Amino acid sequence: MLSPNMASSIIVIIFLMIILSFLGARVAKMDPAKPIKGPIFLVIMLIDMLNNLIKNYFGDNWKKFAPMLIGILLYLGFANTVSLFGLATPLSNINIALGFSLMAFLIIQVSAIIAHNPLGRLKDLMSPIPFLFPLNIIGEISTTTAMGLRLFGNILSGAVIGVIVMNILPTLVAIIPMTFIVHPIFNIGFGLIQAFVYFMLLMIFLSIAVETEEV
Repeated sequence: MLSPNMASSIIVIIFLMIILSFLGARVAKMDPAKPIKGPIFLVIMLIDMLNNLIKNYFGDNWKKFAPMLIGILLYLGFANTVSLFGLATPLSNINIALGFSLMAFLIIQVSAIIAHNPLGRLKDLMSPIPFLFPLNIIGEISTTTAMGLRLFGNILSGAVIGVIVMNILPTLVAIIPMTFIVHPIFNIGFGLIQAFVYFMLLMIFLSIAVETEEV
């Protein structure tokens, strides 16, 4: 049986698939000669801003990485705020958080191997001297592990604070701080901030790993 966190994660993925498919169909039917109006304008503006940000790090290769990075950001943005709809926050489960650590590690290493070939990546990990290879490997693992644990710690802290408030205050009194302080700050603010932080860290480390002289 799926845990509440895993079930929430699947719901978020299905929701994003439906929404993105709908938006994609809308954009495909748009007439380029007509002005863009309504909510679709905000969506296009957001995606354009993110694409421009990714271009700054990947140069001409940005199209190879933009869909993946934006997809991860969208998932985390919704997953970290899904508790507002009564669902368990996926990243408050350490297994899911560590799964994001593993995903970040594999994305970086596989992309670097493709960009530089296996021998070139090995050479990068052995710089500046071969003796540092084990330390460089530990650094690669610890960096991505910390990214996942950062998500877990910040999301879990919001849930813990919410439980504390509900337990130390009478239910009717706790509604006010939960509605106007705890939920806006920890479930929305911190959730979206941590999603963007993970996105930025992954983008920076990935761009460094695949960096070439042509980029």
